[in-house]
Amino acid sequence: MKLNICNIGNKEWLDFKADISFGIFFAFQDLGHDVTMSVNYLSDSRLNLIIGADFLADNSENVHHIVRSKIEYVIFELERFDETGINDRDNFNLELYKLLIAHAKFVITPYLYNVHSFTNLYGSEKIRYARWGFHEKMVKSTIVRQKNKFEFDALYFGLLKGRRAEKVQNLLSQESCNLKVLSRNDPILFKDYFVSCCEWGLNLSYGSAEKFINPFRLYYMISNGMPVLADGGNDEDNYLSVCEVVDFENFSEYLTSGNTDISSLQDRCRESKLSENLKHIL
Repeated sequence: MKLNICNIGNKEWLDFKADISFGIFFAFQDLGHDVTMSVNYLSDSRLNLIIGADFLADNSENVHHIVRSKIEYVIFELERFDETGINDRDNFNLELYKLLIAHAKFVITPYLYNVHSFTNLYGSEKIRYARWGFHEKMVKSTIVRQKNKFEFDALYFGLLKGRRAEKVQNLLSQESCNLKVLSRNDPILFKDYFVSCCEWGLNLSYGSAEKFINPFRLYYMISNGMPVLADGGNDEDNYLSVCEVVDFENFSEYLTSGNTDISSLQDRCRESKLSENLKHIL
């Protein structure tokens, strides 16, 4: 099949989601598809796999042009959809988003939570579940980890929302824990460097509003030899199976204990292969 992965959004969002787009690109190539990639452009000669439909929903003219045209597309939804909007955003244009969904051939998501939401509105034929997984191209030559020569005990990157900000401040205040926080203002390429020089990666639950675990940072870190310490959360998809999971109160002690078994975490990570998980989608 001729497939175009269409990334919709601004530069910051595109940089942040690049690993996801390339993972999908290489996985579909493995499956024998003819795959191209574009930014803010829909092909009229290929099936478009749209990443960032929520950005499209901000522009009425673009949405109506797409649904009136003969452009074929599916939506790969990475954000949380709860039947009333995306990620509890204020002023989100739900009607335009639902118009895009209605005219899509189907919706793909790596979250069972979204499967339930879309099924409730559109029925099971409209939604396809593709669990995230490992791909060899996730392993980066720019990441070189040297055991017992780490500059920091742990690395956190991602949005600091809800209780995450409190947890990060808690760890930063502890003299026994040397934590590096990579903010949205830091260049995206710094991420590879800090995965090289931080012993642990962190996955922090942001509270009761969290409906699923983001698997992309987990697979990125573990694929590149960094063990991940997590404090639990709603995980219907079982993404935390590739992490060490402990109560947050025990984080500081665990991070400095030296009990790191990255090989077993990597084995678990490699068990779920992205190409296999996408095999039934198209």
